[in-house]
Amino acid sequence: MVLTKDGAVRENHVVEFEEGRRFAWLPAPVGQEPRGHRWRWELKPAPDGGTLVRHTYDWTRLTDETRFRRALATTEAALMASLDRLAAAVE
Repeated sequence: MVLTKDGAVRENHVVEFEEGRRFAWLPAPVGQEPRGHRWRWELKPAPDGGTLVRHTYDWTRLTDETRFRRALATTEAALMASLDRLAAAVE
């Protein structure tokens, strides 16, 4: 994938997948092993017929110290912005 902020290219290693329910991935520079941070989207049907989406970011196993500052910058607001972009894409 190409990152929206700086155009860098990453490979995403899928580590969890349940069709229509959950997927999680560990990003890595192209051709390298993941650094340990996990992104996850969990989906479930909403009572109104839509879909509830839970977006989480876990960096507790992050091994690349050069990524710590960026990990700390991944706030609740940043995750909500990602969900907003997803909602706009599917509308």
